Amino acid sequence: MKPRRALLVAALLSLAVFTAAGEGMDPLHLIGMDVKTATDAVGLPQDMFAFRGIVEVRDSVVFYYQDHTYLFWFKDRVWQVRYDRRFTSPVLGFTLGMTRAQVQAAATASLFPNGDSLYFDINDQSYPVRVRLLFAGDVLTDLYVYRSDF
Repeated sequence: MKPRRALLVAALLSLAVFTAAGEGMDPLHLIGMDVKTATDAVGLPQDMFAFRGIVEVRDSVVFYYQDHTYLFWFKDRVWQVRYDRRFTSPVLGFTLGMTRAQVQAAATASLFPNGDSLYFDINDQSYPVRVRLLFAGDVLTDLYVYRSDF
């Protein structure tokens, strides 16, 4: 391979690693993945850090991706996926920055309010999954998809 072409291929592969985490990757497929499968699917994270839970069993290692996707790990499996306010692609029919009214209109399941969040369950997986839509005022700022039996 010619040097210029090799550099172009390397740059494209690098770009794919940084954009793959959330774009086009259904969070329902990410949950339950082991480390190798997840990194093969979405690449290496831009950063990783420890997240302290309310109780020790809720501690997680978090992979952070440049597109503002977070994978939360317990032992060697993804148990939660988070998208913050800067994430630009739709997730499960919702886009960060939507108003509460827009979210309610777009919802295909019954939404349950709790504080500054709306929740709904997805029951077509082999384990229970819950979606949390977190609002700051009237604006959707975070979206979490996680195993609710964890």
